[in-house]
Amino acid sequence: MAENKHQILLDTLDNKPTDRVLAGFWHHYLSDEQKQVLGYRDLAVIDEVVKRQQNFYDRYDPDFTKIMSDGFFLHPSVIDNEFETPEDLKKIKPIDPDDPWITRQVAAVKAIVDHYEGEIGSFYNIFSPWYQLRLRFEIFEKDTEKIYRFLKEGPQAIADVLDVLSDDLIVLSTKLMNESGIDGIYLCVQQPQDADISTKHWQQYVQPSEVKLLRAVQDVHDYNIIHICGFEGKRNRLGDYKDYPVKAFHWATYVEGVSLKEGKKLFDGRTVMGGFENTVNGVFYKGTKEEIQAETQRLLEENGRQGILLSGDCSIPFDTDDAHAQWVSEMLTVSACQWVTGGEKR
Repeated sequence: MAENKHQILLDTLDNKPTDRVLAGFWHHYLSDEQKQVLGYRDLAVIDEVVKRQQNFYDRYDPDFTKIMSDGFFLHPSVIDNEFETPEDLKKIKPIDPDDPWITRQVAAVKAIVDHYEGEIGSFYNIFSPWYQLRLRFEIFEKDTEKIYRFLKEGPQAIADVLDVLSDDLIVLSTKLMNESGIDGIYLCVQQPQDADISTKHWQQYVQPSEVKLLRAVQDVHDYNIIHICGFEGKRNRLGDYKDYPVKAFHWATYVEGVSLKEGKKLFDGRTVMGGFENTVNGVFYKGTKEEIQAETQRLLEENGRQGILLSGDCSIPFDTDDAHAQWVSEMLTVSACQWVTGGEKR
């Protein structure tokens, strides 16, 4: 069955009927967190990440990809300053549009997208301003609570710096969309994992920077996805994101206990993505071909086909066999042929 995977992806994001459901899976390429943040300062590291992502495409032949931002995790001003109090966040300043963090990032992503030769669509991983600050404290200081202390002690200082970061991420995302060939960004967000921080507090001080960023990039190219991250069991109030200006929603179906079908109702019928548990305990990681393909068929039967993209709930483990992703796509191709010839679609 001849197919244009790139067009099918765009049609799926537009919530149009398609002959086939697509699947995409991704994992990180640098296991060293320091390299994930500082790698952009070493051309050899950038080259390594580009080649690994190109090779992943060659081995797996995915239906679409989410390109990883390994080496470029955090804004330079977030990296290069020390923050002892919320007021210290004023040290974070905008960077020049020609800063290497931007120009090298755009060039690296373009090299990966060019390798696809137009065969598939792709998105690029962007950590939200809040997510960037959180990772900064977790990676460099091993302090998982500092970001929440800052939000409670100096909420306006947090809001102000998130706005600064949002502006630079708009510059980066715009350049990526206009120059690298991606179809959109994949914005990673996560709500505060602190019971003392209310939804109202988050909505007042954190949410505006995320919505501002998404509204700006939607004006450039509107095929953007929001990833409501449930990595390592983190929980989010999914309904708080229903008004975000995006084409598709991705969340941890297993962590949140919300299926794709249920999420589609929650998000007013817009396109949804996910379905497979992404941990070493999930069938995608440890299952046989028969088990993985049976789970693929179950997800189709449970959630339908229109406006659905299958993927892991988040990044899959480094050592996942690429064949597992191929088995999912193979099953989706077979299922599509049976669906058309069986008279369900004319």
